[in-house]
Amino acid sequence: MQLTREDLVVGVTIPGFFVLSTASMIACGHAFPAMHVWRSGATAEAILGTAIMAVFIPAFVAGRFSFGYLVSFALLSAVFGFVWLSFFSAFDYPHAIARWAMIAALAAAMIPLMFQNMPVWRPGLSETAIKRIALLLLASSLAVLIADISYGANLGNPYGEARNAVTRPALLNYLTGIMVGAVLPYLFAHFASRRQWVQAVCVLLFALCFYPVVNNKTVLLLPIWLPFLFWLFGRFTPRLATVLAFLIPMIIGLTAFAVLGADRDYIVFSAINLRFLAIPSLALDQYADFFAHRDLTRFCQISIVRQVTTCPYGELGPALGTIYRDGNFNASFLATEGIASVGLALTPVSALVCGLILSVGSMVSRHLSPRFIAVSSGIAVQAIMNVPLTTSLMSNGIALLFLLWWLTPEWRAEASRHQQQSPRPIDVVGVAA
Repeated sequence: MQLTREDLVVGVTIPGFFVLSTASMIACGHAFPAMHVWRSGATAEAILGTAIMAVFIPAFVAGRFSFGYLVSFALLSAVFGFVWLSFFSAFDYPHAIARWAMIAALAAAMIPLMFQNMPVWRPGLSETAIKRIALLLLASSLAVLIADISYGANLGNPYGEARNAVTRPALLNYLTGIMVGAVLPYLFAHFASRRQWVQAVCVLLFALCFYPVVNNKTVLLLPIWLPFLFWLFGRFTPRLATVLAFLIPMIIGLTAFAVLGADRDYIVFSAINLRFLAIPSLALDQYADFFAHRDLTRFCQISIVRQVTTCPYGELGPALGTIYRDGNFNASFLATEGIASVGLALTPVSALVCGLILSVGSMVSRHLSPRFIAVSSGIAVQAIMNVPLTTSLMSNGIALLFLLWWLTPEWRAEASRHQQQSPRPIDVVGVAA
């Protein structure tokens, strides 16, 4: 059996990520006590209980990079945080059953996400054709922004109610989400991978113009997050860069917590460690409690299903927000298509289906460079972790992103650069092969 140096580094870095994730969750509990009710005296039990998550490390060491690899590691982060959190949760649901259900759901989703990568037929578009598509996407983004502004704009606080101050047609809201979630990240990846820096910077500045429309933190972070991913996946090998994309921000947040904690100023820590990393885990905790005592949705949160069946709830995020008073907790498919729709026992089955759907992204992007995939899906992966799958596919543009990947021809400069960075194999004792 041969391993590469990257295999060994990834295999060591993921346990380090687990340790820092634990520290981050503990810090969140101290910094934001109102976010959760903590039960004391379970630390030793929690350490032993979360150690089971190490069984997933070999899959990330053996697996090849793909879009599914990115999504799988994001899911690993969320489930690890939930498993740790469940040992301290004071909510009234079967904690042990929920832990094993989420671990099984993670495994079920990872199977197609990481190991289903069938080749698909692709149209042989020329570079000229894809440039024309990029221009069309730019024009469409501009048209959507103009339409949005025609209904009004609001430079409000992203943590307040400003995002609801202006009412727009539902179709326009969908189009806006698609532009921010898929089109603009794709355009940045398109221009940056071709070293067209002026156009790439203009896309980032243009993305900021959507802030007065949507008033959310994603738009503010997009011009930072996408260049960070572009640098990271150009500097490190793809699988290591995937881990570092979570680990480096976490370290920055923990450092800010340690340095600024005395002043109770948690802006950086809140944006990274709470919103980016902890919220997907906290959402699983709340959904497990909420639906342990209430009727399941049976997928009625999906608009099409709602039209043909009765539904006891409106939008799930606000519904949970009124109970737990922690804000609008939308959540990943593990919580919505899983816990909320079919219950804990069947969540692994739902996760398998969702993993199969998302594995389409791996199939249609297998010809693209890892950096292009990671950058263009930089917002999409975050959407997958924070909204239902049906919402992320349509309202956040992931289905369109899959189509764009399918149409995009391989960019030769990126492909050859990736081949030059491929790690040399070594044997298991670390001697160069």
